[in-house]
Amino acid sequence: MRIAVQMDPIETMVVQRDTSLALMIEAQARGAEVWWFRPNDVFYDTGVVKARARRVSVWLDDAKHYETHEEGVRALDDFDVILIRQDPPFDMGYVSNTYLLELTTAMVLNPPRSVRNISEKMSIMHFPELTPKTWVGRDLDALEEFACRFDQVVLKVLYLMGGDGVIKLRSSDVDFRARAGKFIEAAGREPILAQEFLPAVSGGDKRLFVLDGEPFGAVKRMPQGGDFRANLHAGGVAQAASVDEDDRRIAAAVAPLLRREGIVFAGLDVIAGKLIEINVTSPTLVQELKRFGGADLPKAFWDKVEKMR
Repeated sequence: MRIAVQMDPIETMVVQRDTSLALMIEAQARGAEVWWFRPNDVFYDTGVVKARARRVSVWLDDAKHYETHEEGVRALDDFDVILIRQDPPFDMGYVSNTYLLELTTAMVLNPPRSVRNISEKMSIMHFPELTPKTWVGRDLDALEEFACRFDQVVLKVLYLMGGDGVIKLRSSDVDFRARAGKFIEAAGREPILAQEFLPAVSGGDKRLFVLDGEPFGAVKRMPQGGDFRANLHAGGVAQAASVDEDDRRIAAAVAPLLRREGIVFAGLDVIAGKLIEINVTSPTLVQELKRFGGADLPKAFWDKVEKMR
């Protein structure tokens, strides 16, 4: 099997945390030929989608986690499986790349069309009974009216990741309208998302791993230093967690959407039994899951892919 991972530059990997690296290592252990390329390496040329790709060996070693054996332009049809694993921002560059990936005969996971269809923050609006009270738009008057229903609200830029573009405001603050207006203006032409603040986040939020629509395991992220954001990118710390009944209820509700869209691997973000986000671009934390004694998701992922092929 020849696999390729479309991802951010391999040299920037945080070795002991990177999920893409863990997936590549498991594929390599199964005898697969492992390649990688960046989104900007992909191009269409007279009916064929190609990429400037690198064939590598990979290891879970901070001193040396990869070695490049060859580099060249390859038709994407030459690969058996391509993984979409680059991080957001989910901008028009990301979207345009999915159009190119749709033209290959290789199995692309998660499917490009589905990555476009499932907005990671906005897709929760299909499940209002599972989520905190949520508002999406750009109308400042309507946002202020929504925010006044709660003591505090969280404002989010829609297409970033890792806690970037996320702030918390108190609706009673005299400068609420000015700060919210500035936040909307900074978002450009895109709407923003607002949610009631859940104080339970102080006890952590949970990344629930879903494989082929079924809950697979969970990791908790704990905020640190007075920051309400629990994302590791924002300084949060990972802890062991178990899958509880709320997680199973949420996974069961979201599963039909994931299966309909062909999403093999997703990460659901959950706070106190409330669905916050559906991650389908490049879900992370599988190394932490295994390290805390959970199941080996890369192994289960490739078992599933091999059956699909």
